[in-house]
Amino acid sequence: MQDQGGRYKQRPGVGATVVALSCLGFFAISIPVVVMIVTSFNATPDLNFPPSGVSLKWYLNVFKRTAFLRSCQLSFVLAALTSIVSLVLGFLSSLGLVRYKFIGRDILHSILLIPLIVPEVVIGCSLLILFNKLHQYNSIINILILHIILVLPYSINVISANLVRFDMTLEEAAMSLKANKITTFWLITVPMIKEGLIASAIFSFVISFNNFTATVFLVRTKSTLPVEIFSYIRTESDPTVCCISTLLFCFVVIVILVAERLVGMEKLAK
Repeated sequence: MQDQGGRYKQRPGVGATVVALSCLGFFAISIPVVVMIVTSFNATPDLNFPPSGVSLKWYLNVFKRTAFLRSCQLSFVLAALTSIVSLVLGFLSSLGLVRYKFIGRDILHSILLIPLIVPEVVIGCSLLILFNKLHQYNSIINILILHIILVLPYSINVISANLVRFDMTLEEAAMSLKANKITTFWLITVPMIKEGLIASAIFSFVISFNNFTATVFLVRTKSTLPVEIFSYIRTESDPTVCCISTLLFCFVVIVILVAERLVGMEKLAK
């Protein structure tokens, strides 16, 4: 609805409806998190809510189980390597797709984004068959390749969006001042799109660290944390899993706060 000046006016009641729906959505999202955190302090070995007592013994149980510690270490290493590799490949791919025109560019772009539409179960099962045919049974290498395939489309999308908005006249100005292409690239291009690079690294790390659906197909001798948690809840029903989930939730909150400190969430979400 427009006023006489051509400006759009908000209809009566729309603002209140939006606020109400937002509060409802926030409430629905928060309930499972609150239940998980409260249950993690349960004194009994049952998943009771509200808890019958308060205890930290289940948090101690997390650090006593070497399987959790080993799988968590492996997940961190795989997520870090995945972030680095996908960041490099995503950056180079985005440069080629955004700045150069060549035959089959749109087709290549679509192929690179296929993991976004193919179910992870299909990708994991397909790679399992492929690695068996190649007699490649190294869990770490196989899972690393899988995670790179899964997160690369996110890196390409985020970095490409930043490169599309990049003002090319800045590079032209630098080169007009006798800067070569490499110097211009490192001193002008990379700093100007650092928000996209940081966002890409964060998305890649989180997706790799939390992936279970596809990873479970390739686990042999060494397991990632999500797969280890799944194995644990198949035989145990104590609040230990809630403790692990609470610790991971706190870790994600810290990552978000660091991202907000570095680039700001508004820039990170663009």
